[in-house]
Amino acid sequence: MDRLKDFASLRWQHPFWEMVKFYRGMGRGDKKKREWLRLLKAEHLCSFPGDDTPPIPIGKEISDLLESYIEASDGQSKKAFDYLRTEEEAIAQCKSLGVSIGKTKTQSTDHHQSSKALVGAVTFIAVEFCRSREISIDPNPQNRCVWAVDHSVHVTARRLDGAIPGLVNPSIVWEIKEYWGKTSGGSKMSDAVYECQLVGRELRNWEEESRVAATHVVFLDGLDQWKSRRSDFVRFTDLVNQGLIDHLLIGREVETQWEKLLASAL
Repeated sequence: MDRLKDFASLRWQHPFWEMVKFYRGMGRGDKKKREWLRLLKAEHLCSFPGDDTPPIPIGKEISDLLESYIEASDGQSKKAFDYLRTEEEAIAQCKSLGVSIGKTKTQSTDHHQSSKALVGAVTFIAVEFCRSREISIDPNPQNRCVWAVDHSVHVTARRLDGAIPGLVNPSIVWEIKEYWGKTSGGSKMSDAVYECQLVGRELRNWEEESRVAATHVVFLDGLDQWKSRRSDFVRFTDLVNQGLIDHLLIGREVETQWEKLLASAL
């Protein structure tokens, strides 16, 4: 998934994106959301449902943009959702590649022991591509990524899942969020959104200061659990369109798009 063209010109710091976050945070109440949008569009006022705080004025530009963005991004996320796989489908891809699959172990023995099928496929494809091009890669970083330019240093807030050509001054970094539990998804999936947002925001800040760019890629998979966390899934769409994630690859797109992305970026 790449940015919607009609919104790609908006910088990631544009106040429009704060209104998008506010809208998403209102939950699933369609009636409440429709009324909020009506007031925003008709009077350019941002109300605070359930609070006595008076509405605040919002620029007409943002008011007009928001309704069209919500429609476009919701359509984008629905299309992207169809790329999600079951755990069995993800494991089948690994088997076709000849990849051995690890497990995400939990302390509870009666809890589903999820596979690391997405990690296995993403890593294998990246390693094989880099080997063919004689490019170095760190496919399983044990530390945080560091960029250093002109006596300035940026260190990622957390350890990422892969970096090319390595942990120091990487040109491509990625995060993998796969959830295969047989129960409904939980707060860990909201955490995944915030983690990727944090990494992306800090990276964009660093690029503004240093003029050195890095490509931030995020992978998602796990049909059963993301099905119960659609609101979190949609937020990943927003992070792409805001520019905090450069490329979002979902489920089956790993099979068709990951190698192509590497070829275009390296």
